[in-house]
Amino acid sequence: MQTTTTPPRLLADQQTEAFDVEYVIPQLWALIEPHLEPRLARPSRFLDVGGGNGIFTDRVLDAYPQAEGVIVEPSQTLRERNLPRPSKTLVSGTFQGAAFDPRHRFDVIFFNWVLHHFVADTYRQTQALQLPGLIDARNLLAPDGILVIFENYYPGLLIDDLPSRLIYTLTASRLLKAFTQRLGANTAGVGVCFHSLHAWLNKVSQAGLTVEATHPGYRYGTLSPTKRLLLHMRNAEVGAIIARADA
Repeated sequence: MQTTTTPPRLLADQQTEAFDVEYVIPQLWALIEPHLEPRLARPSRFLDVGGGNGIFTDRVLDAYPQAEGVIVEPSQTLRERNLPRPSKTLVSGTFQGAAFDPRHRFDVIFFNWVLHHFVADTYRQTQALQLPGLIDARNLLAPDGILVIFENYYPGLLIDDLPSRLIYTLTASRLLKAFTQRLGANTAGVGVCFHSLHAWLNKVSQAGLTVEATHPGYRYGTLSPTKRLLLHMRNAEVGAIIARADA
């Protein structure tokens, strides 16, 4: 399945504890539900990449009882917090290392704040994880299947995607780990690679996907104006991208 052999960096168990929450609040669920209804309100399959504790997958299965859900999750701590149910399958490991049967495709693939965790030892290698990850997902879609991508967008003040490189450089550095941890970066020493909406849409297009819709969620601000200025960041916004494979 993989289009790249670049090994991803993984968070330690104590770092994954911070993600034992559910981020798809009702406001965000309402954005994607119209796209899910025609795909999952029948016998169907969906994949939750980095599905963690399984709360989101359970929500989808409750809404669409005819569907079957698959979670691929590298953190044993989070996998163990999944409630068992017959229509849910857990796959241990990374998305890059998972061996999915190409004969059994997915009607929906979810990347809920996961793509920015596709990071490697350098910024260039990180891009060699993110784009091929989207290509691999495209190849797993059933006809009329879609990717649902939730992300935080960090556009730059003058240079659109400059915050991406700056944030990655700071968080990926093991030498700066103690410093970035004090600044509140849970991914310190491993790295995180956000992008602007424009940059993500470019990656989606390069992966051979067509954008069906983009949905702004909400703006938020956890950084001081000084920190935003140092990171060349204009604002921070949560949003969803719905994409399907090109015909």
